[in-house]
Amino acid sequence: MTQTLDRAKGSRIITKREPFVGYIRVSTYYEEKISPEIQRSSISAWAERNNAEIVDWIEDLDVSGRKMKRKISTAIKVVEDRVARGVAVWRYSRFGRSRHANAVYLAKLEAAGGRLASATEAADTRTAFGRLQMGMAFKFAEYESDRIGEQWAETREHRRAAGLPATGGKRWGYIWHRRQLDEDAGVIHREWYEPDDVGRVVTRLYERVADGESMGSVTQWCGVNGYLGTRGKPWLQSGLTRYMDSGWAAGWIRYHPDDCDCPPKDPDSNRSRGMNCPNRIWVPGAHEPIVPEDVWEAYKEKRERARNTPSGNRKPAYALSGNMRCGRCGGTASAAGGSTYGAGKVLIRKPGYMFRCSAMKDNGTCDGVYVLRSVAEDAVKKRLREWSAMIEAEAATIPQQRTEAVGTPRERLDAARDQLRARLKEIEQQLDRQTDLLTRGVIPEDSYKRERERLTKDQTGVTAELAQLDQRTEEEEARPADYQPIIHGLIERWDITPVETRRALLRSVLRGVWAYPKYTAPDGTEVAARVVPVAMWEDAPQLLGPRANA
Repeated sequence: MTQTLDRAKGSRIITKREPFVGYIRVSTYYEEKISPEIQRSSISAWAERNNAEIVDWIEDLDVSGRKMKRKISTAIKVVEDRVARGVAVWRYSRFGRSRHANAVYLAKLEAAGGRLASATEAADTRTAFGRLQMGMAFKFAEYESDRIGEQWAETREHRRAAGLPATGGKRWGYIWHRRQLDEDAGVIHREWYEPDDVGRVVTRLYERVADGESMGSVTQWCGVNGYLGTRGKPWLQSGLTRYMDSGWAAGWIRYHPDDCDCPPKDPDSNRSRGMNCPNRIWVPGAHEPIVPEDVWEAYKEKRERARNTPSGNRKPAYALSGNMRCGRCGGTASAAGGSTYGAGKVLIRKPGYMFRCSAMKDNGTCDGVYVLRSVAEDAVKKRLREWSAMIEAEAATIPQQRTEAVGTPRERLDAARDQLRARLKEIEQQLDRQTDLLTRGVIPEDSYKRERERLTKDQTGVTAELAQLDQRTEEEEARPADYQPIIHGLIERWDITPVETRRALLRSVLRGVWAYPKYTAPDGTEVAARVVPVAMWEDAPQLLGPRANA
């Protein structure tokens, strides 16, 4: 660190402040929610005391320190670009609470020549003792994170034993009464749920589904009649289905058993561990049911039959299923059927005749778009031929191009990661070998120190390179030439390739297929309806907006 100089009056010596990035993280845990203002003020005061300058502020608000995918990588990138000398945090726990994430990000920061500074913990990480203090602070941060997690698990178990959902909050069809202290009466009012007027609507929805009506139909009915979810937004079919399947309105609480042997939760995912596991247990809740037991049993039987019935979503019937997008709202466009009358007024049904906006179908929040399936597929095939010609033309301009094995971006990223992991394993084996040689007296201590220093430096560099590679996505790695074999195969064997195989190949090439309706531009120009296929290496097109002037 550049030290402040005491200079005589009239001296022209100018001291330069060391640039640092201020990183602020606010945890998802209530007791860890240290406001950004407090952290910013402490970091600024540290900078003044230590002749440093905060050149940029990076904030992660309501983000757990256990997650790998955080903006701390952006702060480290500023150091790698030589814009800043290091990263300053309020406390070391703000840097992270994951053992793996801390090691990876710290190695990446040190490999860039930067250092980590804490505004409230006096530790000079340029010294061995300071690094020891920082390591102990990280260990305490991991301990606190584990302790908080155990407390939340105990809290959830206590709530389930009391007949309450694992987490409090609003539930559709009920009024949520919080647990609160009445200081005047000297009593604590328990938390409970009271059925409200919407409860009659919920009961009717269960009855309609039990009588054979589809979930899509009742979801659309809720949207047309203005019934919103607990967050004030129109229901989507997926959300309404999850709510009704939970059995809450029938007086049950569904939860995932803690002793289940399913894989642990991904810290970077918003999905809980139970959401990825089919194992569920229902226990009676303390709230009043608004759906009769016989209706609930009939509903479950209807839903079980629906799950066991082959679905077009499980085995796609059309090559573009899952790839179509609405050009107004950007949401998915699902396949829909059509019908017409033939000779003798015979009704002819046309399944999968077109694609239509799912938001328009589910809740009417988008003006939507319709596009014939044949038109969309023709547009995709035309675009595939254009991409193939473009790739071949670009390849022809490169003299003496080497023939290399071309894999997908995912395969290339996985291969690069495997290579770096193998290198790390090799370095660890070499370190163990050097230690063994020293203990047996084969090599002198000074040779051991030099070799260990070299291997440790290589280990730090490879670890940082692996962390940087983990941040890269398939889209960033995508190159048009990567997809030429897939595109060429689709063009040549479109009609003979099975639908599910064709769909899988298209999903690996396409970012999406956006369908735009006929509309009037702001300058009064009439724009014809069109279909825009977009490749993985291209940017997504602009949207018209859900309420565009068609």
